[in-house]
Amino acid sequence: MTAIVANGETPQGEALEALRRAECVIACDGAYARLKAIGIEPDWVVGDCDSISEEDRNSLGSRLVCVGEQETNDLEKAFRFACEGEGCTEKIVIVGAGGGREDHLIGNVFRLLDFAERVPDVAMLTNAGRFVVVKGERTFECAPGQAVSVFAPIPGTKVESEGLEWPLGGVDLSRLWSGTLNRASAREFTIRSSAPVLVYTARGI
Repeated sequence: MTAIVANGETPQGEALEALRRAECVIACDGAYARLKAIGIEPDWVVGDCDSISEEDRNSLGSRLVCVGEQETNDLEKAFRFACEGEGCTEKIVIVGAGGGREDHLIGNVFRLLDFAERVPDVAMLTNAGRFVVVKGERTFECAPGQAVSVFAPIPGTKVESEGLEWPLGGVDLSRLWSGTLNRASAREFTIRSSAPVLVYTARGI
């Protein structure tokens, strides 16, 4: 598993555990100081290098990868490096994307739809929960009462569910909030969708 660390909140709980288990850790340049503060040294630091000190530049040496183009943010640069660079695995977990600016978080969450086209097994873990992309069918382990939200950004997407308190079959999800604030009614739930959807599960209760 490869972990990508964005420059948001310091990972805690499940996000921190995933980070410590990762075979390869790639940090966005702005996240490097945050990682050092919790005793984690990434394998690579990637970004436009406008958020890293001269001292850190020197200490990182060849592990610092500067990408000058400004058409994508540092998270996308790090993801692209994970896919094309050394140490890539077939599973990618993104941590540290929550906190700070909400517009950054929302933009990064919806980037998962693009990321999943290249690496289907990709997840974003915040300190409050996780986002994954589902196309087709997927079953999730959960706790009864655990909060679940489904976002269907592609018009016309058909979604069905089992194991949720309010089933999604026949629900019009054309507005992004339409599938939010649901909860599990059993120890697992299943989502079936005709096009990619984002599924959020809050931390277990």
